Amino acid sequence: MTISFNYKRIQRPDPYPSEAAPAIPITLIGPNERLDVIGLLDSGADFCVIPKSMAEILGLKLNAKIEEVGGIGGDAKAIPSSMQLNISKGRENYTFVVGVYVIDELKDDFPVLIGRDGFFDKFKITFVESKKKIYLKREIN
Repeated sequence: MTISFNYKRIQRPDPYPSEAAPAIPITLIGPNERLDVIGLLDSGADFCVIPKSMAEILGLKLNAKIEEVGGIGGDAKAIPSSMQLNISKGRENYTFVVGVYVIDELKDDFPVLIGRDGFFDKFKITFVESKKKIYLKREIN
């Protein structure tokens, strides 16, 4: 079954204005807590990215070796970890484990990024920019 979402207006770090973007409601699940957030689908990102403050609330393991990661905003020091991610709408409900990079320097207003690894391979994803819609169809491997 295909589920659809309208783009959501997301806050972006200064100096970028907020705008409608391919963002969807998701639940991040860790050993200690669950957080309902809006996640920005980022086809240019390899992995999911969250701020350290959020990872601490979730109770993610943060004892891995710090790695240098790069992105459109430049290089940053990140801790690799993993978490469960849930997406649901109507009768559709999917939960799976994704890799995540935890970045200390991110401000709490930085959007959660949903990268390709562990998410994009689970769905056929269609972006319809002219209608500001996202369609997700679960891929069965």
